[in-house]
Amino acid sequence: MPMLIENDKVKKIHLMGLVHQTLAGEKQGLKTMEVWLVTLPPGSESPLDQHYGEVVWVTLKGTGRAIVDEDSFDLLPDTTLVIPAQAARQAVNPSQEDLVILVI
Repeated sequence: MPMLIENDKVKKIHLMGLVHQTLAGEKQGLKTMEVWLVTLPPGSESPLDQHYGEVVWVTLKGTGRAIVDEDSFDLLPDTTLVIPAQAARQAVNPSQEDLVILVI
């Protein structure tokens, strides 16, 4: 069944220096994927993490760095980073504004 979600009403979880929202996932009936909105405040970084499946980061606002295994990438607005399964990854926000990433 289709479902319209008002993103600004989705619960915000403050987790290890960032703000996490699950926009779509198991609670909305998805079985094989999730969509998150992650906000990293200035000077923060996400924990180093790894997933069994592929992950896509779409930078919506701000600038930062992504570290994927041994590689480093600039996160700029309107860019998409495709991360292979099992790759270790971390986002870092050294800037003076929020870094907002849509995670799929």
